[in-house]
Amino acid sequence: MTQFATYPELLRSRRFWAYALCMAFSTGAFYAFLGGAPMVAKTVFEMSPATLGFYMGTMTAGFMLGSFLSGRYASRYQLTTMMIAGRIVACTALVMGLLLFLAGAVHAISLFGACVFVGLGNGLTMPSSSAGALSVRPKLAGSAAGLAGSLTVAGGAVISSITGAILTEENGAYAVLEVMLFSSLTALFAAVYVLWADHYERHAKPT
Repeated sequence: MTQFATYPELLRSRRFWAYALCMAFSTGAFYAFLGGAPMVAKTVFEMSPATLGFYMGTMTAGFMLGSFLSGRYASRYQLTTMMIAGRIVACTALVMGLLLFLAGAVHAISLFGACVFVGLGNGLTMPSSSAGALSVRPKLAGSAAGLAGSLTVAGGAVISSITGAILTEENGAYAVLEVMLFSSLTALFAAVYVLWADHYERHAKPT
């Protein structure tokens, strides 16, 4: 009960919301991938289960690489730098994937190649956004971890539901990338808001 009693203080913090939303929508792109990629692989690319299993693992491989790079370089840069870098990587890859489809390159690499870089971007973003959420109120770090985790799961569930609602055999490949791009862009906006908030706090005149 003590943990729940601290939630209002966290929920009143805009910076906590920004960190948590960055986490939620970064993860949401992964949930959209999990929810839509199998149908696209079957109906558009006619993949075998074994091939699908290989391609599904590529996003996780990208995440592992991003996490490794985050552990190696996060101490050298601000949290917002790593968060925004990861979001730019993910959004750029998804835009490129959509452009390839629009150009007629309807191939598994156009979809899953973009998703590898989404995983890479998430690996860069998630450790820093998680650390940021815990740092907003250091004395409430435990409560912040639980609340941020709950919001992340809830955000992923919402994105997964949206993917399932709009996905059809006709629009499958485009819809998956579009939902993932929407989710990644929302996470980018949240990361940029944190950057703005940090800049404002450093330069605010004392009253």
